[in-house]
This record gives sequence, structure tokens and C-alpha cells, in this order.
Amino acid sequence: MIFVEEKQLRDAFWKKYNYRKNILKYQFESNARHGGVDLITVETVERPEGDSIVTFIGWEFKLSDIKKAIAQAELSLEFCHKVFVVIPLEKRKIIEEKYLQYLEDKKYIGVIGVELDGRWTMIYQPWMQKDDNIKINQEILKLLGGVL
Repeated sequence: MIFVEEKQLRDAFWKKYNYRKNILKYQFESNARHGGVDLITVETVERPEGDSIVTFIGWEFKLSDIKKAIAQAELSLEFCHKVFVVIPLEKRKIIEEKYLQYLEDKKYIGVIGVELDGRWTMIYQPWMQKDDNIKINQEILKLLGGVL
């Protein structure tokens, strides 16, 4: 079996990812940029110093058009510390053979592969942008409502 719809991929992934206690807020189909973002999460991340910081993570779910997903992820880097492209796990080889160098150059875009049951695998782990590079917009501020 394979994923037939992006929503099926998204829902399978979210079922296995959403258990995390570090997720403060999330929004599907966010209008944080023109064309929308499939998912934005606001998460805390523990630092080696012992404190935690708040991060904005963008998520683009695609069944096949990986080039488009990466382009969308790039646009979301304006207001996200990092962005993940989420694809069916069977597309892993395409990432490794065709897009790995590009992702290494971009640094802040990662890729996650998802199995039908929602189990996910990190295909490429991105770096995290510095806060100075992030521009907060009105949609992000609305999402933060109740967290601040």
C-alpha cells in the first residue's frame, strides 16, 4: 500500500509526532506565507546549557513533487528556524541521490520519511537558524496566542 493523499500522509505522521510534550502550539494550513504552510509547530528545545528555547518549525507534506516542497520550505525559512519536507519513506532514495547536496547547502531544510503506519525516519537533519534571521509576522503572533 502507498499514501494516496497528502492528508493521509500528514495525519499518519501527526499521529506519531504529536505525543511530544515540547509542542506548545500548532496550526495546520497556516497563512503565515502566501500559498500557506501545511503545518507550523511552536516547540521548546532543550539546550546543552540546561535552559530551553522556543522554536518555530515549518512542515511541508508532499507525495511526489519534492522539488516544489523544497521550494515551499525555502519560502517558510523567513519565519521558521527550520522546515521539514515530509514524504513517503519509499521516496528516500530520490532525496539521497538527487537532493542531498542541495539540502546540505541550504542547511535549514530537513526531510522526514513516513511509513503508512505513521512511523517516521529522519532522512536529513537540518540545522537551526539563529533568531536574528527569523521574521515574526501576524499569523505567527496569532498562533502564539495563549503561549506568551
